[in-house]
Amino acid sequence: MIVYEDNDCFVMITQHDHALLSGQFAEALRKPFWPENLYQEDVLYAIKHHDRGWIPLDEVPFWNDRREAPYSFLDFPLATKLEFYKKGIEEVNEKTTYGAFLCSKHYRSFFNGAESEHAIRFYAEEENRQDQLKESIDIPDDLLTFHYQLLQFCDDLSLYACFQEPGVQKEEELSWYRNGFPQSFYFLEEQDLIRTSWKSTDTIQISHPLFHEDNVFQVQLKRVPKELIGTEGISKAYQSTPVEYRRFHFSS
Repeated sequence: MIVYEDNDCFVMITQHDHALLSGQFAEALRKPFWPENLYQEDVLYAIKHHDRGWIPLDEVPFWNDRREAPYSFLDFPLATKLEFYKKGIEEVNEKTTYGAFLCSKHYRSFFNGAESEHAIRFYAEEENRQDQLKESIDIPDDLLTFHYQLLQFCDDLSLYACFQEPGVQKEEELSWYRNGFPQSFYFLEEQDLIRTSWKSTDTIQISHPLFHEDNVFQVQLKRVPKELIGTEGISKAYQSTPVEYRRFHFSS
């Protein structure tokens, strides 16, 4: 679950809805930015479903007593989270081996240098999984790199759109992407970065014309009142809060 506070409520977006938004970005990427179509459908599926392991975890939110807030993907108990990461990768593998390889590579990158016993084991297990999956994959290294970076970028761009209020001032943006996105795509000049900023509540300015300006993206969310959580508990409050939609487009 993506969770942040906004005055008297918690804004909550499920991980799968965030991933579906990632998939919208990938599907809308203008054709000139795709180097070729090999494995394209597998890549789109992987991006759209990369967080599907969270679906059962996000059905009923959990309350973090220490933070006095709903658990988010950042502070959710690690051992449980890793098991559902693996479950999600396995479900993607039922549809596409290459997609599962990309999802495994994506999740494994979170734990490079981790010291937790659970994370070290997960890192090694996913390395083994990738070795096995790659035996049936025939793809040039540079194209694989593009696909992997695209998954990471679409994930990051979706977090940018989901993890803060639309229209936020640049100096108040999520610090992770305030200075640009880390992916070094083949179409970028050396040390060039894709940069974004909110220009209004429904417009994100982007430094490179990755999408047509008439593409409208949306993600569903809930604004769960803190008062309702206090009287009904997080589970009932979340279930009874109506769904809203955040809609926006990109301008370059």
